[in-house]
Amino acid sequence: MKISRVLAVFSASCAATFSSAANADDWGCEVLLCLSNPAGPMAVSQCVPPIKRLYAAIFKRDPDPFPTCAMATSANGTRSYANVEYNNYYDPCPAGTSALPSGRYAVQGTPAQVHEQNNGGWWRNGPLTSFSVGIGEGAYWNLGGNGGGPQQKVCVGNSVGTVNVTVGKSWDDRTQYEVGVYDRVAFLDPFLNGFAIKVYMNNNLYRTIRPQF
Repeated sequence: MKISRVLAVFSASCAATFSSAANADDWGCEVLLCLSNPAGPMAVSQCVPPIKRLYAAIFKRDPDPFPTCAMATSANGTRSYANVEYNNYYDPCPAGTSALPSGRYAVQGTPAQVHEQNNGGWWRNGPLTSFSVGIGEGAYWNLGGNGGGPQQKVCVGNSVGTVNVTVGKSWDDRTQYEVGVYDRVAFLDPFLNGFAIKVYMNNNLYRTIRPQF
């Protein structure tokens, strides 16, 4: 049984393949097949019992090992498998972007645009340019444990320069920040429970599932 082939025709052949795994009494293969379904781990009725059993096993105070599927290793040695991460609060940045390092500043646009906006705002007693502060890849302490709200992960594209942005309500109260300018800035909200199941196909990450309880 090839997991990648099953995935490609999942909607047509799920029941037959599932039955084959079940007859082999291979819970790990059932789990992998169901997690691989693009429609969702419990989108088909046959997947409800094994996925509920999985959640009961891995989401408890003393978790059981994640089940494996021996049939999901190909002749050339590549594997299809899944595992769970318990402290994964933020998804990876979108393709073409990367996490803004913790404490660094970013704004989207061009240096000329940002400079014009900031100066125009400053002389009107307050800068028009707002900027974002990076939290790196994001971790538990970014969820608001210090009394604040959950922080967004800041993802940036290509750097196009830097600008000095002045903040303050008066001339004596002014503070200047060096802010990186990027052609793209995106934001990711955190997942508060931190649970992530990662599904790999032929050694490559295929999808990340965020279980909801």
